Amino acid sequence: MATGRNPSGAASQRKSGPPANPFKSYNFYVEVGGIVVGGFTTVEGLQSKIEVKSVRQGGVNDLEYKLGGQVTYVDLVLKAGITALDPMWLWYQAALNGKIKRQNGSIYLLDDEGNPTVSWNFYNAWPIEWQGPSLDAGQNLVASQSFTLAHEGIKKNSGSGG
Repeated sequence: MATGRNPSGAASQRKSGPPANPFKSYNFYVEVGGIVVGGFTTVEGLQSKIEVKSVRQGGVNDLEYKLGGQVTYVDLVLKAGITALDPMWLWYQAALNGKIKRQNGSIYLLDDEGNPTVSWNFYNAWPIEWQGPSLDAGQNLVASQSFTLAHEGIKKNSGSGG
């Protein structure tokens, strides 16, 4: 039965667009205040949630309306190896001394060639927690630390990474 389409010609008529393969999660960098602040091994907390409010109408027992409420954001946790140059520690140390400096930042996901593809911008962030390395003479692991950042929102950008 003929359908009126030419299956062999369909592929040649497709428009080329961005690659369909997903990006790899290990290929990223973090920028705070316009400066790349370190080679992080993990970034956790790229998460937001919209509160759901349920509303019922009196006398109608089989219907429930769902309305959107406030948006909440999870704190970001950045983990990295300890190095001699440590701008994140200096930022945290200033906060410990009562000099809280809120800064905007970005997390850039890179393609296989190292070009920014997708990014997440976070706003008015400041370090609220530091966790130092677990030291163990019986291991040969890299000494690592983590910084937790409170922030006021995340926005995703696609395309050129900016």
